[in-house]
Amino acid sequence: MTPRERIRAVLNHQMPDRIPISLGWRDEVTEAAKAYYKVGSEQEVAMILDADLSRSAGVKTLFPEYEKCINGELYGPFGNIGRTILHDERTFEDRWGVVERVGENGKYLEWISGPFAKTDDLDSFDWPKADRIVVPPDLAEKVRLLKAQGYWVHGSSGAHPFKQAWRMRGMQNFLCDYVENPEWVEAFQDRILQYCLLVTRPCAAAGVDQFSYWGDVAMQKRMMVSPESWRNLDKQFWKRLIAGTREVNPDVTFFFHSDGNITEIIPDLIEVGFNIVNPLQPESVDPARIKRDFGDKITLDGGGSVQRTLPFGTVADVKREVDYLMRCCAYNGGYMFRASNVVSFDCSIENVVAFYETARDYDLSKIGGPPRELPDEPPCRSIQSKRSSAETLAVS
Repeated sequence: MTPRERIRAVLNHQMPDRIPISLGWRDEVTEAAKAYYKVGSEQEVAMILDADLSRSAGVKTLFPEYEKCINGELYGPFGNIGRTILHDERTFEDRWGVVERVGENGKYLEWISGPFAKTDDLDSFDWPKADRIVVPPDLAEKVRLLKAQGYWVHGSSGAHPFKQAWRMRGMQNFLCDYVENPEWVEAFQDRILQYCLLVTRPCAAAGVDQFSYWGDVAMQKRMMVSPESWRNLDKQFWKRLIAGTREVNPDVTFFFHSDGNITEIIPDLIEVGFNIVNPLQPESVDPARIKRDFGDKITLDGGGSVQRTLPFGTVADVKREVDYLMRCCAYNGGYMFRASNVVSFDCSIENVVAFYETARDYDLSKIGGPPRELPDEPPCRSIQSKRSSAETLAVS
């Protein structure tokens, strides 16, 4: 099966020839994997691991002041950040006016400020309008060719309403807004919605397969805002975005990411039309129970522990976790394999290789129907983290 056929099968809750594998790791891990396999590119590593390579085809949003920025593309701890304005050698401002600083060790980014940190005037920011959305004239043809080559095609998604808002407003301010000023949150999300539809609708018309939204709305044990507040605000955003995009292409799929415990809102995600939920963070939720309770209605993605198993477990621990995910989440289709977040620089290459190679070589005949008895807890919870609480929060 091609990557495209494989993903389509699991979305239809059918068993593929093997479970789709997605890579996602820091640049340091890329370099370690290239050295381990003695190859020169990440694509060669992906081929060795038989990872499903998707491709992107979308539109471009013009931010005039940043397009002509003399600093060009900035490469930070998480790769290419895009065109930025440098405030000093470690501090930069992105195209949304968000100012961040690279940490002294060069490993993490620290939020500094945003355009609404000291004002709630939404008109004070130059929001991108339709005249700044550039749709390539050959977009539909590019999508068609990528599909013909067997790829799953991702379109431009726009911005995540919760993540984009807190980055522009500041996390503390924005969480307070949910309680004290929900009308402002709704007005902000409406600006983001109008922008997202300008981006998703031409991509959907061109035939892309998926839109993905990456942004956390939960902590280890609970939501960042109450489920009721999320339903009153964020849920309405997603309902309008998904419906407005599917007016153009009813077959397009939507992917929702949030770390932490989002169990309370999974029924809402299903209701508004999400097809895939990620990452099944096993320190926060039990992937086996999520599969049991919701696996016939939505495709699950992820589950490999980046807080415990990959950085602190043994190779045997890693293999045991892969077996758990396959047996407890992959039955009847509806599951894609990957780590529960970006694999970080503190994970040994031996563990990383064991994680992906075990998934690549997994014998699907070992997967039957639902387990007769669910494990008491995910395997990662028996592995003691050696991080401080501050380091755990930074990685998560």
